[in-house]
Amino acid sequence: MTNTTQSAKFYGWANLRTLFTIYLLIMGMVFYGFNVIFPEMITDMGWSRGDASWAQSIRGILIGLSTPLVALFINRYGTQKSLLLGLSILTIGLFLLGTVTNQLWQWIVLWGLFMPLGFAFGGVVPIQTTISYWFNRKRSMALGLVMTAGGVGGFIAQPFYAWLIDHFGNWQIGWLIACCCALGAALCALMIKGKPEEYGQIPDGTHEQVKGLSATQSAAKTYQSKISWSLSDAIRTPALWFILIIVMSQVMPLYMITVHGIFHLRDAGYERMQAASILSFLIAGSAVARFPVGWLGDRIEPRYIIAALHSIMLIAFLILWKAPSLAMLTIAAPIFGFAFGGGVVMAPSMVANYFGRESFATINGFLLPIQVIFASAVPVGAGYLVEMAGNYDLAFIILSGFIAASVACAVLALPPASKEQAAD
Repeated sequence: MTNTTQSAKFYGWANLRTLFTIYLLIMGMVFYGFNVIFPEMITDMGWSRGDASWAQSIRGILIGLSTPLVALFINRYGTQKSLLLGLSILTIGLFLLGTVTNQLWQWIVLWGLFMPLGFAFGGVVPIQTTISYWFNRKRSMALGLVMTAGGVGGFIAQPFYAWLIDHFGNWQIGWLIACCCALGAALCALMIKGKPEEYGQIPDGTHEQVKGLSATQSAAKTYQSKISWSLSDAIRTPALWFILIIVMSQVMPLYMITVHGIFHLRDAGYERMQAASILSFLIAGSAVARFPVGWLGDRIEPRYIIAALHSIMLIAFLILWKAPSLAMLTIAAPIFGFAFGGGVVMAPSMVANYFGRESFATINGFLLPIQVIFASAVPVGAGYLVEMAGNYDLAFIILSGFIAASVACAVLALPPASKEQAAD
């Protein structure tokens, strides 16, 4: 088949549909399903919150440490093979969680040591990298569209898993349903296509489609690097370190809420279904934000959007901490979710916009280990803090400080100047 024939249909949109489904199943039904299954599992087993939270913290650390390896794997073998490898690991791990896990050490080995490789190779990095390969002008919108799926799936997962556990009377059924979701995602990954150049196409459309655009249509409205940065040059720019603080301030509160949110709300006197519903509203807010904020990020510099979103996130996070009433939580949860959901679309957009699409996987492979290692200290730290102090107050105070700092970092994160630009 010739390149001309292959160019007749732009494969980027088909990729987005497939990636949407994969992200919904993995981040929505598996990752957010953890929020509901985990508390029921450790309560049934009689494990302490701090001890059981080690699995989540180790998981995050190993995901971070393995991200550079994922980037190297993607650069050599492509994003489809990365997804297939990771999703196969997740399927096996989830099956074992639902069938043989009845000891704390088994939980830590499976969730903390084995499955991180599945989340790393079959999760955010290959998905976002695939999108960055296929879209330039509409990158933020495409990222927002696919990442909406995580919120949609999470909104469904919270009440669904709560009902499932109530109906069947055990938490194992939750892991088995999650296993089916991972298997479905692996089958979807068979349809993923790698770089557009491999199919005689270019980002944003076929050669014919892009040639047909007017100069006004084709011009990017936000900063787009004309070069692909090396990692050694990128780490010398203030922008990269500001972005690191931004992404840390997004993931750390999320880890707090996903692992301890239901515990925190139950401690505050709310029922299990009420607590699960609050998290469901939070995730729904995240889902609603991602596409429109992504669309906006192709027209307004993402750093300005992040500054506004994180300001809102801080206020909502404080309300979630104090949990004054069910009505206030019902308002604050989707607002926090909206701010988080929009922010996690804008941060990878900044990386690709500032440092080039070809450098995206490598630079993400540098950022994610640092980001996730710090974030992974949150679940276990919060677990032991509540056992010592009887509440989550100190954890909420520290994380609120990170969110506040990220607002300033977003404002200061100017596009970096390359050596060539600096010389001019």
